[in-house]
Amino acid sequence: MYIDVPETGNIDLKLDDEKKIVVVNSQATITDVGALIFTIDAVLGYKIALADIEAAGFVAKDQIIIRGSVSVADATKNNDGVYTVKAVGGTAGTGYITVNEPIVAYADCAATATVDEFDTFILHPTKPTMQICIYVEAGATPATFEVSFEPGGYWAAKIEKGLPVMQGNGTATFKYLIQIETAPYLQTEEEVLIAYEEDVCPEANRKGSLLMRVFPPAGVTMTALIGVALVQLA
Repeated sequence: MYIDVPETGNIDLKLDDEKKIVVVNSQATITDVGALIFTIDAVLGYKIALADIEAAGFVAKDQIIIRGSVSVADATKNNDGVYTVKAVGGTAGTGYITVNEPIVAYADCAATATVDEFDTFILHPTKPTMQICIYVEAGATPATFEVSFEPGGYWAAKIEKGLPVMQGNGTATFKYLIQIETAPYLQTEEEVLIAYEEDVCPEANRKGSLLMRVFPPAGVTMTALIGVALVQLA
């Protein structure tokens, strides 16, 4: 899900100055594992079936990462990557989700494939600097996590296929600063991103933002919060 880190929470660090870090917390807590079945349904579109996935708690607009989805029939094919849930359907034993992003049309994959919810923090840089820092504060669980920034629309951006390229990783209870250049990741497209707390922050614009994704390990939920803040050099 999208989590907005509002401009009012940005830390503009000046020389000979100190600032209190105020973090915005993660929310993703859903995971599922099993033998996924990938199909392209004439009516539903891109469909991913797993016996009890409808009971896992996924809802429309959830963001998920799939790992370990190697085809049983053809080991050269997989559907590992990040997706957005379009809808949830079925009943126990016939559960499925549909996703917005394209999948490879093949039947089943290994029983150890994982479907994990992840969070995308919407960061709003307001200073014309080429480099910024993101503060990440890890909770007690999961034991490890990974951070990936979604590529932007400028020439420096890298086309993303399959699993995302990670810009950082960490372990539980530690605190981190991740420094990045804005050019590869600054978003250029106009799009309304709906954050999970719609009553507090009904919308945020993709354009001009940085989208930082936080992934738990495969098959593990982020039951303890991960906090994020944006640090800018004023």
